[in-house]
Order: sequence, then structure tokens, then C-alpha cells
Amino acid sequence: MSLSVHSALLTFLVFGLSTPAAAPRTSVQRSLNDPTALAMFEDLITYDIETAGIAAKKAMNSDVREVAGQFVQDHKGLLKQAKDLAKKLNMTPTAPKEAPLGQAHADALRKLKSATGEEFDRAFIANEVAYHDGAIKILRDTVAPAIKNPELKAAVTAAVPAFQGHLARSQQLATKHHVT
Repeated sequence: MSLSVHSALLTFLVFGLSTPAAAPRTSVQRSLNDPTALAMFEDLITYDIETAGIAAKKAMNSDVREVAGQFVQDHKGLLKQAKDLAKKLNMTPTAPKEAPLGQAHADALRKLKSATGEEFDRAFIANEVAYHDGAIKILRDTVAPAIKNPELKAAVTAAVPAFQGHLARSQQLATKHHVT
């Protein structure tokens, strides 16, 4: 799948699942309970651990490997915090009927596993920009507004700036490596 098709699908998924802050709650938000929101949060974190984990070993350029390694560590820390909070709240994550960005993530894994060299680096960087942009919108516009538990809502809301930092770093790599 080409990057433009991947981006178009990601845009469709993101805009299909997100709502403006002032808009009425969508059926997706109404169907989200806290355990499902927690599962979505953990999934979104895990996706980047997986893709960045591949890049930390396989990227051709050292700056891409370095950023990927940092993303893995950051997301592992965030995942530990989410799991610790779930334990504290005695909450078991419940998988959603359809995982936001799930298909895009599966497609990205396939592409990253088959790509090599500069092609791999470009594919990884493009995926990181699209993934972080989509994850931010989903967390901010769909997941956080649906959460009832104040501690879980605070944890999800507090994670958004970290995702924004990763998006900014991914965009810097895209500029440096001429990825559009």
C-alpha cells in the first residue's frame, strides 16, 4: 500500500472517530466505557513500541535509530504507568469492537518488516508522523471525553503532550530526510 493511500486511510479513520470538542458525543464516545477507553489507550501506546522497536534495530540512519529507541523507551514508560493505574483502579482493559488505527498499524508493520535501507527509514518516518497525529486526535477528541474516571481521564489527557512531542520530533526527521 502506498504511503498516500496509507495516509488517506489513516485520515479517514481519524476523522471518522474524532469529534470537535463542542460537538455532541458521538456513538463511538457513547459506546466507550472506561475499560474500553483504557484498552484503546494501551493499544495506541503499544503500536509505537512495536513500530519504533523495529526501527531501533533496522533503520539505516543513526538519527532515525536513536529517535526510534527513545520513542520505545518513552512509550514503554507510558504503558507501565497505564498498567499501574489500571491495577490501582482494579480495571481490566476491554478491547473495543474496532481498534482505532488497528488496520493502519497492521499495514505499517507489514511495510516496515519488508522495507530496507532508505526506503525503510522513509516508511518509518512517514508512519510516525501519521500515527502520532492520529493518536493525538483519538486520545484528545474521542477517548478522553468519554472517560468517567477522573484519574484515568487525567492520565490520558496528560499523555497527549508526550505524543505531541513525538509528533514534532517525527516531523523534524521528515524534514531532514525529505519525507513528504
